[in-house]
Amino acid sequence: MKKRTKVFRVILYVLLALVIARIAYFKYDLMPKYYKLTDKEREFLDWYNYYYGIPAPKRFIKEMLYKDEIRQIEWLRRLYADLEERYPGYQFYISGKKDPGMFGAAGYSEYYTEEETTGRDFDTHVYFKDGDYAYEEDNFYRYFVEEEYAEYVGGLLKEKGVDKVVKTGGAMSTVMGKECDSTITVEEIVNKYIEEMSPSVWIFLEAKGMTEEECAEYAKWVQEKLEEINLRGTYSIYFCDMTGEEIVSSEMEDMIFIYIHRCQSWNWGKEEEE
Repeated sequence: MKKRTKVFRVILYVLLALVIARIAYFKYDLMPKYYKLTDKEREFLDWYNYYYGIPAPKRFIKEMLYKDEIRQIEWLRRLYADLEERYPGYQFYISGKKDPGMFGAAGYSEYYTEEETTGRDFDTHVYFKDGDYAYEEDNFYRYFVEEEYAEYVGGLLKEKGVDKVVKTGGAMSTVMGKECDSTITVEEIVNKYIEEMSPSVWIFLEAKGMTEEECAEYAKWVQEKLEEINLRGTYSIYFCDMTGEEIVSSEMEDMIFIYIHRCQSWNWGKEEEE
């Protein structure tokens, strides 16, 4: 009987020791740890806490971080590395992030990103797999090609007789992977990525002296030419009560419009007027 009691006592001591060790491990794991930070990373953490309504703690200055904060910085470093590999020679600043989704996370995080030398901001999405960073997509490529693509569409319209085209502009909002970088060309967009990108193009026409009714009729004809070109996208046709020189030298907010016609490649034949 005494021998059995001793055995139980030994087993109890072992279990107790394991429990104490486990508690100590979790306690240690929950304690902040030293983690070397750059100024950019510390600013990101300041924003991260602010986003969740928590004042930035003084321990950030001492570079003492909790486990989740370390994970956020590790993801941030991977994102910086991906961007710098994709766009060599450019410098980026990431100020914060959000997790889109009305009914829970949308499967990616959106980082607020800016290219420092140009001051241009853009959309950056980081996708996750098994709870860890998997890959990123962004649309910084747009700044290298969107104006050129819009000019390309304007040139095609001129070839089809739309001689009132004076100026074009454009935007590419779709985030893309590493296949689209600073070397992207109009030809690649047209031949490979146009369906996915679906760019927006703005076409400014000289319409000095035209009536609104004349502009509306002309817009139908321009849309027919766009249908013949048949490139996926959204097209906004602006009829300007200005000379060509005035249009070229003016920003959009300063232009005088007689009529605006919008059409989409998946809605050909159906007018969408403003």
